[in-house]
Amino acid sequence: MNKTLPEVTITEKDLKAGAYYRAKKPRKMYDGGFNDRRILWISADREKVQYDSPTVGNGRHYPTVPTERFLKWVGKEITKEDYIDTSVGVSK
Repeated sequence: MNKTLPEVTITEKDLKAGAYYRAKKPRKMYDGGFNDRRILWISADREKVQYDSPTVGNGRHYPTVPTERFLKWVGKEITKEDYIDTSVGVSK
């Protein structure tokens, strides 16, 4: 019997600066990791989120997006180890 875990929806209140997040539909990157994001800053009114990601090129400004747009992208919170682990394997 194959059981799947219920999908958890992340809300605006769940977002934390310094936390790592994986996309609903993760994409593999050139280094073997995923297009995960780490929140650097959340505005005081929680309307904007600034993040870092392997997709941000060297020398570029960190993107700032509306929180609603970030929430459409996010699938789940992950650990720092998941973020930096580029080994091939099953996602936790």
